[in-house]
Formats: sequence, structure tokens, C-alpha cells
Amino acid sequence: MLGKRPADVRTARPADIPRLAAVQLGSALTAFADIFPESVAKPQSAELEAEWMALADNPASTVLLAELEGSVVAGVAFGDVPMLAPAGHGLLAKLYVLPDHFGSGIGTLLYDSAIEHLRAAGWERAWLWVLEGNTTARGMYERRGWLPQPERRTDWPGSGVFEMGYALDLVPLPA
Repeated sequence: MLGKRPADVRTARPADIPRLAAVQLGSALTAFADIFPESVAKPQSAELEAEWMALADNPASTVLLAELEGSVVAGVAFGDVPMLAPAGHGLLAKLYVLPDHFGSGIGTLLYDSAIEHLRAAGWERAWLWVLEGNTTARGMYERRGWLPQPERRTDWPGSGVFEMGYALDLVPLPA
């Protein structure tokens, strides 16, 4: 992002939810194009809006977004979501960046903010789910210290597409 104005990061408001769903849809259709077979229905905006709204409405989770010149270009959701994370783990639930901004540092800006918020909230471990076939995301998380776990799940039965769990220790090592 050298020479460019950094993105503005703020807490999402209800009116932002459709824009966050659009970011996720654009990102997923690009990044996951080679992961999902044609037999799996493409995500729908209404479904994604409902997911973002549920996270935004949960008082134990936080939704942040990044804006450039008034346009939402990325979003992240994290916090206490026990149905999706093992006990004692804060969840990094969503992190999506519009394809035009892949590699710009905006995803890192939101990721770093989410991890700092989880630490500040007292979480000692974090959890996330990532598509097994999403080697780009897996590599990014592994470079940041996330460790693959044996847990797997799928929201697409019969598709052969699975997500795998990753855990991160949030307690800094002694110097």
C-alpha cells in the first residue's frame, strides 16, 4: 500500500451488512472458483447477509470493515461463537477482501486488528475454519503461527469439500 491512503477501519453498522455480504460473495466467487464443484450452489447474497447479521447482532462478537474512499473493500468478524469454536477459543469467523484488493495489505490490517481484539478480550487461543483446498489462505494462516487441527467439517455434504480447523496460541511467549 505504499503511496496509497490506508483503508479506514471501523465497526460495521446494520446498513453495512449488504456491502459486507457483497465483499464475501465477490471474494468467494474468485478465490474458491477451483475448489467447489459445479454441483454446489453458488452462495447467495441473502444467505451471506444473514450470516454477517448474526455475527453483528451477537454481543460477544465484533464485525469490522475496511473502507477506501467510502467503499467497503473488506470485512472481518470474530469473537465468542461457541457453536463454531472449541471451548476456550475465540473465533476468527470471517475474513474477506474484494479481489481487486487481494495482496494490498487490507486483509492483514483487518486480521491484525481482529487478533489484537481477541487478545484484549482475554482469549488465550483462537480458532478458525478454512477450506482444505484454499492453499493461499492456509499458507497465510500458517505463516502467522496457526496450526492445523484434526477437526474437519462440511456444509456441503457429498461435495468432497471440507473445512479444516486451525488453532492459534494468543499468549505471547516470554522474551
